[in-house]
Amino acid sequence: MMWLACGDVDPTVWVPPGCGDGVLDADEACDDGPANSDIRPDACRTHCQLPTCGDGATDAGEGCDDGGHVGADGCDPDCLTETGALEVEPNDDSGSANAPSTVWHATLPEGDVDCVHVDVPACGAVHVVESGRCEPGLALTLLNPLGMVRASGGIGPDGCVVIDPADEPGARWIDAGLWSVCATSVTGAEVAGTTLTFSTPDPVAEDLPVNGGDIDADGTSDVCDADRDGDGLDNDADNCPDTSNGPNTPPSTLTSSGTIRSWLTLGPFTDVVSPDVCLPSAVPYAGEPGPWDYAVGDVSSGVPWSLAILAGDTLDFLPAYGWVGAPREAYALVTLTSPRDVEATLSYGVDDGSRIWFDGEELGTVSSCQGVNADQFQQPLSIAEGDHTLVMKVHDAGGGWGLTARLLDEAGAPIVDIVLTPGPAGWVADQTDGDSDGLGDVCDPTP
Repeated sequence: MMWLACGDVDPTVWVPPGCGDGVLDADEACDDGPANSDIRPDACRTHCQLPTCGDGATDAGEGCDDGGHVGADGCDPDCLTETGALEVEPNDDSGSANAPSTVWHATLPEGDVDCVHVDVPACGAVHVVESGRCEPGLALTLLNPLGMVRASGGIGPDGCVVIDPADEPGARWIDAGLWSVCATSVTGAEVAGTTLTFSTPDPVAEDLPVNGGDIDADGTSDVCDADRDGDGLDNDADNCPDTSNGPNTPPSTLTSSGTIRSWLTLGPFTDVVSPDVCLPSAVPYAGEPGPWDYAVGDVSSGVPWSLAILAGDTLDFLPAYGWVGAPREAYALVTLTSPRDVEATLSYGVDDGSRIWFDGEELGTVSSCQGVNADQFQQPLSIAEGDHTLVMKVHDAGGGWGLTARLLDEAGAPIVDIVLTPGPAGWVADQTDGDSDGLGDVCDPTP
């Protein structure tokens, strides 16, 4: 009698040669003989191949294996357990999109479109990242609550599709509501499975680029900023919502280049006779040589003074006064409050000619015709500590019309510590509306 040890193969039982005989042949990846199994994890399969994802047995390194090749059923095509929401058909458009979820799994048969909602807060953003196989040809679109496409996905460095609000303006600073993300195959071919991860980052916290400007430079896009000009008044309570005239309005100062960007302006005047082609007339429309104690809305020669706060370095008279033909004249006035005595230079450019008064004394003229060229002309100024008025009368013979001016110290460096007040010293922007038209005097061209 022959005794067999546990696990030995009975040599009296004949096994035909080939897969299952326990001998590794050239066309076999494994062969464990009778130990081959199609249901036991990590076993050599009965066709003498190694275990793989999709063979129906959950092997080491696999979270699941349902024997299928598509996802959105709890087990993705790479045998990883799908944690998150699974798509539910029908979901072919924004109107039938699946409920919002942080992670969403979908599979797209040929020609299919799958959509899911994203609940976006007011002035929010949408960030979508694809993961998984990231099969080529997947297209993602972001639709607003009305079903209009606002952004499209792009290929990230890892080959997966992403809708990144840092790159897509339509995905940031957007309205609140149920937005939709729709996925489809560019070629129409089957996509076995895709996983999308959604987030709604805060555009301010993420320092996303602004859409539509940022007047007060607070990092919040004007389209979403309840106080666009940052003056302490909500837009709906502010009679100049785009020009600072509320309780938080800071004093205006010279720019880092010493440039004056706040002026009171008066004009236009057209009944002008110049002794030269471009030298301003001697007609005292603004009562030169002063006193220059005008504020917004005050009237000189029947015309109100208006406020001009510049976005750039040049005061252009054409937007406000260009509707009259040349020859024409206008004034620019500013109060300078200096914390110290300083010998300065007014460095300026003017189109065309000009007369300049400082504290009521006429200091210099330009009688030539030219465009506005920064630093083309210089005028010495002795500025004592305290308040001073600077007035420029500009004559235009046709074409452009404006000025630029800045203050330099004796070394030629910009002066930056002088406070600017358009109008009398101590004037503060407020909600005054002299003509009761609903537009504050600060931003009203005809206050």
